[in-house]
Amino acid sequence: MYPPADPTVLWLSRRVKALCTVGFIVSTLLPPYIPKAALAPEEVTQPTQQFLLVEDGFLMKSSSLTQQGARRAYAKGTYHTVKAGESLEKLASRYGISVETIVWSNNLEQGTAIQPNQELLILPVDGVLHSVKRGQTLLGIAEIYGVPIDQIASQNRISGGFIMAGQELIIPGGKPIVRAPTQVATAPRPVQQPTTQPSVQEQQQAVAAPTVYTPEPSGGVLQKPCSDVCFITQYYHAGHYALDLQERGGGPIYAAEAGTVIRADYGWNGGYGNVIEIDHGNGLITLYGHNKALNVKAGDYAQRGQKIADMGATGLVYGPTGIHVHFEVQLRGVKKNPLLYIQ
Repeated sequence: MYPPADPTVLWLSRRVKALCTVGFIVSTLLPPYIPKAALAPEEVTQPTQQFLLVEDGFLMKSSSLTQQGARRAYAKGTYHTVKAGESLEKLASRYGISVETIVWSNNLEQGTAIQPNQELLILPVDGVLHSVKRGQTLLGIAEIYGVPIDQIASQNRISGGFIMAGQELIIPGGKPIVRAPTQVATAPRPVQQPTTQPSVQEQQQAVAAPTVYTPEPSGGVLQKPCSDVCFITQYYHAGHYALDLQERGGGPIYAAEAGTVIRADYGWNGGYGNVIEIDHGNGLITLYGHNKALNVKAGDYAQRGQKIADMGATGLVYGPTGIHVHFEVQLRGVKKNPLLYIQ
């Protein structure tokens, strides 16, 4: 038999254990200590902040990058406050990404100088941010940017392909879908004479001041190239890499996005008939076929929603399609499903 313990000793022992437990819990909640000597001077005086892109679509700020020691999530970026003497080139070199990525993620104009105290979003990898629209799927987003779906899922820690409207996704290696063309046509192609000469009224309409049409908002990257009453007569499928859109009796055709007209030809044109192509930059081109009369010529700059042609039935048209517009979306030479871009 052991002698009974001293009550005072028991009380002190319990108090020490309680203090140790509280100390342990508090230490787990606090960030690790990093000596100021180990940090760069600017990091000591003004630490940057991070945000975590979470599945419900909100931005959640976390502790500073210097306290974290490293980026702990694939879909995490950094908010950097610009200091005097810094430039986009210096920031790109510091964070290991391209200048273009910083420009794209902050909606900056090319050639714009950054200013002290300006807050910039720095992505962890080269690419762009995409805000998920209602009805979009991960596969559809991958198709839009031409980036493998597994890379997007891994970068954003997505399991099961589940995403929500309003969620921000980093598209690694992606480029903005619409960007001003880097080159403007300086030597327009000669416009072919139409096989059927347009009437005087049609010619007058073609040279009239451009009108801009804004359809009901759909959330798509591009707007539908015809009015809200037009409907689809043929979908995108193997052998028909486009949408056929028809309006009863014909109707106007609008530019799906602003860009430079790189083709505006009358004639057969391989079955397209009277055809228009618009370069929207970043390898994105839209094509409008089977037109009746053309309102633009090669080298023109078309606004989003500007009337560029009248719906017709020129070229190879047969079956129930009749008068319609053959609408193609090409991304870096690959014909994509236009529904991914207009819905």
